[in-house]
Amino acid sequence: MKKFITIALIVSLLVFQSFGLFAAGKQETVKPSGEKLKFYVVTHGGPADPFWGVVMRGAQDAGKMFNCDVTYLGPEKFSIQKLVDMVETAIAAKPDGLVVTITDAKALDRPLKDAIKKGIPVVAINVPDTRSFKEKIPYLCYVGADDYKVGIEAGKRMLKAFGSSKPKRAVILIHEVGHSGLEARAKGFTEIFQAQGIPVEKLAGSPNASENYQVLDAYLTKHPDTDVVFTVGPLGAHPALKLFEEKNLFGKVKLAAVDLTTTIIKAIEEGKIEFTVEQQQYLQGYLPIGFLVLYNKYGLIPHGDVLTGPSIVDKSNVKVVEEMVKKKYR
Repeated sequence: MKKFITIALIVSLLVFQSFGLFAAGKQETVKPSGEKLKFYVVTHGGPADPFWGVVMRGAQDAGKMFNCDVTYLGPEKFSIQKLVDMVETAIAAKPDGLVVTITDAKALDRPLKDAIKKGIPVVAINVPDTRSFKEKIPYLCYVGADDYKVGIEAGKRMLKAFGSSKPKRAVILIHEVGHSGLEARAKGFTEIFQAQGIPVEKLAGSPNASENYQVLDAYLTKHPDTDVVFTVGPLGAHPALKLFEEKNLFGKVKLAAVDLTTTIIKAIEEGKIEFTVEQQQYLQGYLPIGFLVLYNKYGLIPHGDVLTGPSIVDKSNVKVVEEMVKKKYR
């Protein structure tokens, strides 16, 4: 409850700030020199991914609301090296603020710490730096879900789907190997299942849908006793749905996902996906821009984590979020 109250207060503050900008007519969020504030959003996922398309929209909408220049950078295919390269490109542009996914804290450690020393404020989104205080990148705050709790909640909800019985075997398809957030989701899910004595394996996939289809097909063929598949994002869920359809696995294997797309929503409504775990990614794009505006203008910034998830979406509440998914706000 506390985290949702925190988000509500922060959104209210940003709405109030937005109203002030428009109510003042020509008043703009600008630097003392008269130039607009300039922010970069750099993530490990590109706009072609449905999830990141919503994050990008949130950042762009915030840019329009606060009259700032917002540049979004994300690789076409998952690559830590490309993420680091894009972060360095953003830093070289000397922005007034940087929003970054800390997908690999070690790889991003040097460039981000150097940027912060140069006076560039940094806000982390989607994936935080989970290292110790001494090692941690000193960004201003984190906006996103708690990925470990995503896995925990998914594990609990999946056990509930089996009622009085128990799953025989589960597999977790990870579509971006080396992504610390996805590993945290897998860790939480695994701990819940292993506590019940249920074997769980991680399966290395890729951002390529056909490759995920093939590796999951091979695994289920080798382990026919598998009755749970947990996909940690749409890039795994969509090909899994196709595989289940073509191999007639619905009713034999329970499928769960993370994040929302129109495809996942429809599958939940049809009973093909048990549930998905949402993290309200529009807020992960929108809120950091508002925070950086407030920081540049007044030195104001929330401290710690601003959690946008996790929350379970299943048949009981899927209609509530369906319309916003279609409009690309969730």
